[in-house]
Amino acid sequence: MRTSSDEFIAVGLGFLTILVLAYALYRPRVQHSKQYQATVVPLANIMDVGFILFSPAIVLLVGVRAPFFMLGICLVAVAAGFAMAYNIRHYEPIHGQGGVPDRIETISEWSLLGASMVNISYYTIVLMALVLLPFDANSPDRRSLLGVLLLSALIVIGMRGGMNKLNQVGDRTTAFNLAAVIGIVVAFVVANVQAALGGRWDLGHSPELGPDEIRSMLGLFAMVQGFEASRYIGVRFGAQQRVTTMRIAQLISTVVFVVFVVALMAAFLPPRPDIPADGRAIFAVSELIGGLLPWLLLFAAIGSQTSAIIGATSSRSDMLVNNKIPRAITFPMILVPAILLVIFVDLNVAVNLASRVFAAYFTIQASLATLLAARKQNWWAMAGFVAVALMMLTILIFGLPLS
Repeated sequence: MRTSSDEFIAVGLGFLTILVLAYALYRPRVQHSKQYQATVVPLANIMDVGFILFSPAIVLLVGVRAPFFMLGICLVAVAAGFAMAYNIRHYEPIHGQGGVPDRIETISEWSLLGASMVNISYYTIVLMALVLLPFDANSPDRRSLLGVLLLSALIVIGMRGGMNKLNQVGDRTTAFNLAAVIGIVVAFVVANVQAALGGRWDLGHSPELGPDEIRSMLGLFAMVQGFEASRYIGVRFGAQQRVTTMRIAQLISTVVFVVFVVALMAAFLPPRPDIPADGRAIFAVSELIGGLLPWLLLFAAIGSQTSAIIGATSSRSDMLVNNKIPRAITFPMILVPAILLVIFVDLNVAVNLASRVFAAYFTIQASLATLLAARKQNWWAMAGFVAVALMMLTILIFGLPLS
């Protein structure tokens, strides 16, 4: 049985982590560092609160195997990152020269647009699920209504030219968003240690592992994407710096994700029938860690998910403007499909759909890397990129939403 002092320590250390990290990251030397700026873009995109929402589902589905499954998903993303890095180095210098590489890249950009529409809807549903958490009003209809209102407001703001101001606010809050997410992880880690020291760490037997469970893991790939942002910030940072910082971001996020899953096991194992094996699971136990934890989730959600929605919308708007589409028209083009997805798709289907469409995008990127490697007769790299494409196709074809 957890005591009030246990809850105070766990949540208190979570808040302390936020304060310390925010102080460290907001120092002028850090904020003005090009290395930090190039790292934080992909890192913030990877480490939104979606992984906090869906990591419990991995624990409930596969039991004590969960850390290995999370590590496996992260390593698949790292493999896709090698294809992105290869394209940064070898495609960007020949961009615009015409031919098959440019045609593949054009298809890739439009697939990224479609993926971003789905991702925006996923971010929005996650945000609204967490916003409603402390108020005991978390229903699909309410989530959809609030999501539609938010995205509709962004359309109006974008068409009136106010998106740049929102982006500036998002840039200033990125460090706090990351600190808040890590603070939540720390709270669960401390609770896990308390359970082990108190003799309450009884993980029980892991559930049976069948094809559907494995396919559901594939359907959670959207948790670990976001590193592709490094591919599209070449105006601000050089190729080698983007490659290096993308790998740093993937390393940091992999460590955090695996540690978080390990820390969740004491709270979610052995599986109980009253806890659903989907995105609602974190709601069921957050108050068991500490009464203030739902509010910590809320603050992290408002910061990270809102910034993610604004960032994805703004960057895709820039892409459409580069394709000669008027800026004002780009916002309804991007957000109206996202609104429809918010209305008609639930949380579990949204993350699965985001996983599939990003898998399609990374398949195209891996194909581009394969072509470039073949032209350079780099056969080992070519074989690796073919393997990445096959992994992405596997996610695209076989990934399932959580039931």
